[in-house]
Amino acid sequence: MINEDDFIALFNSPTRVLKAEKALRKAGVACRLIPAPRDVAEGCALALRFAAEEQVPILEELGRQNLLPRRMYQKHAGLFKAILVSPEHTV
Repeated sequence: MINEDDFIALFNSPTRVLKAEKALRKAGVACRLIPAPRDVAEGCALALRFAAEEQVPILEELGRQNLLPRRMYQKHAGLFKAILVSPEHTV
């Protein structure tokens, strides 16, 4: 289940999303692998879900690993709002 204000990150392939999840878990950042919601799924059927307070640490770690998501969304008022994935989070 995706809670209000949670983020989801979509990737180009199942391999990338699995690598991203592994890197985040190794770094001790909380996230969860979920089926991508139909409303926003594109190609890969998996996504990462995480709480709003984890957005910066997640994007920083994924930037370090060269695994930034293709798209990100935040659930607000029951709908998914597209969020810009900024290259400034890369290190």
